[in-house]
Amino acid sequence: MVGSREALELHILFCCLCGGLASLKCWGHVWVEPAPVVRMGSDVSINCLYTFGCPWAEFHLLFNASLAEGALQPLNSSAVQLRLRDYRTPFRTVFCVARCRGSHTRHLLCGTTILAGYPPDPPSNLSCTIQEGSEYLVCRWDTGRPTELLTNYSLHLHGMVVAEDAEEKDDEEEKAFTAGSPVPLSVLHGKTHYWAWVQASNALGAARSPPQHLNLQQLVVPSLPLVIGAETTETSPPTTTLHWRRQTLLEDVHCEERHRATGTLAWHQHRTHSWHNLQSNTQYVFQVRCRLSPTGSPWSSWSTSFLYTTPEAAPTKAPDTWRRLGPALPNGSQEVTVLVKPLPAPDARGRILGYAVTTKTTKGSLLLCNTSSTACTVLLPPGAHILHVTAHNSKGASSPATITLNQGTNSQEEFPAPLAVEVKPENQSIFLVTWQHPQHSRRSLLWFIVEWIFTTQYSQEEQYFWKKVPQQEAHTYIQEGAAAGGHINVSVYAVYPDGVSKPSSGQVPPGNHLLSTTYSEISYDDDIGVFLGLGISMLVLSLGFAVLMFKKSARKRIKASVVPLLPKWLREDLPQMENSNVVKSLQEKSDFMDNNEPFLDISDPTVTEVEEVPEHEEYKTITTRRKPSREVPKELEHPKSTAPASTTIPEQISDYKPQVSDVNPAGYIAANFYQAQTQAALPEPEMNVCFRDYPSTETPLWRAGGGDHNLWLLEKVNLVLNSSQSGQSHVFSSAVVGHGSLMESQWAQTLAMDAQEQTLVPEELLCCLRAINGGSGTAKSCFPQSTGGLF
Repeated sequence: MVGSREALELHILFCCLCGGLASLKCWGHVWVEPAPVVRMGSDVSINCLYTFGCPWAEFHLLFNASLAEGALQPLNSSAVQLRLRDYRTPFRTVFCVARCRGSHTRHLLCGTTILAGYPPDPPSNLSCTIQEGSEYLVCRWDTGRPTELLTNYSLHLHGMVVAEDAEEKDDEEEKAFTAGSPVPLSVLHGKTHYWAWVQASNALGAARSPPQHLNLQQLVVPSLPLVIGAETTETSPPTTTLHWRRQTLLEDVHCEERHRATGTLAWHQHRTHSWHNLQSNTQYVFQVRCRLSPTGSPWSSWSTSFLYTTPEAAPTKAPDTWRRLGPALPNGSQEVTVLVKPLPAPDARGRILGYAVTTKTTKGSLLLCNTSSTACTVLLPPGAHILHVTAHNSKGASSPATITLNQGTNSQEEFPAPLAVEVKPENQSIFLVTWQHPQHSRRSLLWFIVEWIFTTQYSQEEQYFWKKVPQQEAHTYIQEGAAAGGHINVSVYAVYPDGVSKPSSGQVPPGNHLLSTTYSEISYDDDIGVFLGLGISMLVLSLGFAVLMFKKSARKRIKASVVPLLPKWLREDLPQMENSNVVKSLQEKSDFMDNNEPFLDISDPTVTEVEEVPEHEEYKTITTRRKPSREVPKELEHPKSTAPASTTIPEQISDYKPQVSDVNPAGYIAANFYQAQTQAALPEPEMNVCFRDYPSTETPLWRAGGGDHNLWLLEKVNLVLNSSQSGQSHVFSSAVVGHGSLMESQWAQTLAMDAQEQTLVPEELLCCLRAINGGSGTAKSCFPQSTGGLF
């Protein structure tokens, strides 16, 4: 049913959108009782009838293309009914679908709509106006509650004739106008008196407003006035007058004004051309409207807002002042800090430019301080006990505030102090200060001064605050600087006309504030301990590292203890020569050798310096006996020898290039061969010369030149490579090495031809040869390029 129902819904919607309900082919009839339009909250019944002779068919109702909820009650074999209680849906479309028994086809019986709403309320508050210069009558009214139905409204005007005896007569002329459209004055034929009412009607009923008498001459609305300016007098108090201009041609027009300070919502409404007592140095908004004088004439709308700022005036009252006593000097003068509270805007009546502090002496008034700050420290002359403080702006000065410095010292009865001062925390930042009025006072009390000093735990810096409290009160709240985590000392003074009492002090009692203060102190102490411990730890660690850096024995012990604990891969020697390309290349060449392979040394060659010798430079005769010779004999001394320019390295040695020594002749002699200075050039070297030197691995050492010096195979390979890289031609074949005869003859010829040369072997190679001849089972590596372990 779900799939077919969706298809049916789409079909119904398509038909309704394309041609409406009239284009649907109905197989029955659908109707609503008591009517398609019902009052909101009524009981409704929806009926479906199948008219094509299909008894006891299966029926379904769709509301707004959704399956309706509720049980369908059969009326007869071809009709069903759905009853709805307290129906409150404003609009619904209803479709009825049926399917005969034994059939899969569903037929649309038909559809309808059901509306629910309210009958109209009688319209009220009918008002009609004619704008000055307009030719239309415009009326407005209240419709009442929404009907939820299509409701028509119309304005009805019934003409009247006023007889000479002032009696009104009906001329039986009535005109109706659709709501929302203005009424042209031309259709009224110049008549001025009408009865007017509003008619409302919908499917559930009709209603009309009470008739109202209209005089068209009194419905004209004057044009808006234009505000052009305002002015304020310099009298005390100052008054402000608004100036505006009428723009109407009508006579007997009545207007009114209104104003408010910017930032406020309350309007002050009054008649025009009145004097306004406004606050000085304050911005105001002014508006004006007008109407005809007869009662009931409509008002115009308010004019465009006009902004005006009143000028400054002298402050209206003296500022609140207090003092803090400083040290007294031996000559009788005393240091006093005068404190001033800024005046509020209504009392300042302008921008306060400064404060003047004066005192009276035998010579007259003495100016002690004139400052724009709210605090001023002065030196009070000897014998002076009264200070006067005035605030001034551009228009004048305020009345003086008096500070009396007399303070009761001999007796508490002279200036009684407040009693029972208590400080109670309201929350983390607000505290309530309470006290009792002084008792048995013979002087009139002016006010109280509450001062408090807030001290933080970390900076120990004092923050001073004070406030003035009226004499009829005995409590106040303090908030400035009163934050948790510090100390608060509160003092309350009673101020009299001729003196000030001793302070009555109070502190914050034990509670949340002290707990937070204690917590702050503990946290502060803990922080000191943490920082001290960190400092000591860093010092100890620094000393330990210094000892390890300068104490070699300690490093050795640590190394011996730590290295065995490390993983094996951290202690391996890198790089591993057995994985190098040159060794792999030599291993590939082993296919040309016998089954027994020679032992290969995988250590790196010695890093030696390379000296570049130009081709045109001739070789010089070596004359040094004690040091290894770095030169070769000239061709003139050995005319029978020939030296090819260079020898190409075999490609089988891959990319690995051993280091080349700049003392190649010595290397050749150590290997029991020398660059042959023979008359005829020897054959070119063979590619696998290294491997044919050793037919068996049983002889890992090579006896060079019949002597006792043994060399490792890799050293021999290195010497061959050095000879090819050095630019000197070297000829080496397996036939030469067979019995060593040719090598021995070359050795003898070399010694005979150059008897002065005692040692042509570099010291690095001699070191290596001595290590080999020492008889050690493990040959000492002469190639220091291999990388050691981690330590």
